[in-house]
Amino acid sequence: MMPGMRSLIRISRYTNMTNFTSIHCGRRMLSTAASNADKSTIFWSGQVVFPNQVCEGAVEVNTSDGTILSCYPGQSKTEADQLAKRKFASFLDLGEKGCLSPGLFDVHVHISALGRDWEGYTSATQAAAAGGITTLIGMPLNSLPATTSPESFYLEKETAGNSDLYVDVGLWGGVVPGNCNSDALEDLLCSGVLGLKAFLSPLPPAAGYEAVSPKQLIQAAKICGQHDKPILVHSELMPEEELAQKLQLSFNMLGEHSYQAHLNSRPPEWEQRAVKVVCEAASYCHMHVVHLSDSGCLEMIRDAKNDQHKDLTVETCPHYLVLDSSIVQDADTRIKCFPPIRDPDNREVLWSAMESRLIDMVASDHSPCEPHMRCPETGSMKEAWGGLTGLQYQLQATWTEASRRGFSLLDMARWWSRNPSSLAGMSDIKGTIEPGKQADFCWWDPTFVGAPNAYSREYHRWTGDTYYASDSNQRGRVLGTWLRGEKVYDGESDQHLKVAGEFLEA
Repeated sequence: MMPGMRSLIRISRYTNMTNFTSIHCGRRMLSTAASNADKSTIFWSGQVVFPNQVCEGAVEVNTSDGTILSCYPGQSKTEADQLAKRKFASFLDLGEKGCLSPGLFDVHVHISALGRDWEGYTSATQAAAAGGITTLIGMPLNSLPATTSPESFYLEKETAGNSDLYVDVGLWGGVVPGNCNSDALEDLLCSGVLGLKAFLSPLPPAAGYEAVSPKQLIQAAKICGQHDKPILVHSELMPEEELAQKLQLSFNMLGEHSYQAHLNSRPPEWEQRAVKVVCEAASYCHMHVVHLSDSGCLEMIRDAKNDQHKDLTVETCPHYLVLDSSIVQDADTRIKCFPPIRDPDNREVLWSAMESRLIDMVASDHSPCEPHMRCPETGSMKEAWGGLTGLQYQLQATWTEASRRGFSLLDMARWWSRNPSSLAGMSDIKGTIEPGKQADFCWWDPTFVGAPNAYSREYHRWTGDTYYASDSNQRGRVLGTWLRGEKVYDGESDQHLKVAGEFLEA
């Protein structure tokens, strides 16, 4: 069960940090009818990904507030042009070669600008816009301080507000042992975060973040349920001593460059332990499993989803769907991640779960760091910082394998737009192309095959370690990205056109 809009989304555009305006978008404040004073634009494409069908059609956008006024599935280009003339509207002919989809919505991004120079909001939103992503929700860790209190939330908000935002940005807050008491968590939930993120696995000291116990997670879930906000969980569960022992044993046996050693150091049983706890907590609030790697968790997930008293969603990432352990080379630290990329049979079962909808959505888990932290010179799988970069290429990475397996453009829109927007409590204003929603669009060519870095520069803060960028077999090319009806990126010329992003608060 996906949550609906949670009472109010506040969209703030900063003029400066002490004086900013807020646009309040409640359930019925987005008008679906234009007044005589409104000016509109008619978008036409040979393929439009409407909520339940893909066909030629037109979309009318109110240019004064960036919302969709009307949709016309099946309307020909000639009919759309005539409609624009009757309405004294602008007409934008996108042609036959691409498809107009809802903008991608990435619920799992690490933007590490506050206290670290890893990935700023400007570079992250530029990369997002170039990848057809129109909304990013940032994770609370890897910033210093982490977003675990109202004060740190306001600092992160200020950092975003002082940046050029090319797409919309919101934040998850963090559940840590220090804020699990009722008052502290209540204050954080009321500060403007869209939900909370928790770890059940120990983190390295450099992360600046702490894991919670199963008992603390349940306690937080009870409080979150009262606010109708989700908790997102990194679902690996093991004591710190067990983690250290497994790490040492695995790499001592196979060597520090071995990918198999990394794989052995994070066994699937740890994911299964954690998912069991998450499923139990789903009786108290909406729980969300981030970056699912192990297919052995799916039976528990199926049982929880079939229980009407539980509220559970699941994401995976393109790297778990595209790669497997037979492909990953030793010392290729670019694709070290937690939990790890597992064996080919596991990958096949994950794809089956995508088809059966046990897995609800896909997210990037874009995880930048300073290049030397990847240990490129030594190739040490043991010492390298974990996490993949590649926010800009998520559409291509997902579609390359999905199209080969017969999945559709509707599937892509469900994984990358509809369900993620619902998780973040924005399903009333984002996620689909229909009247009343914001005109967030990704126009892309699903038939294109080629290396993304052959037609677009890389906009991430640190470049050169993205696995997908130079792969000449990648399918899909972003031709344009619109945010509330304003074109922010032109993929044909590889240019960013407008700073139109907003900071989103709950």
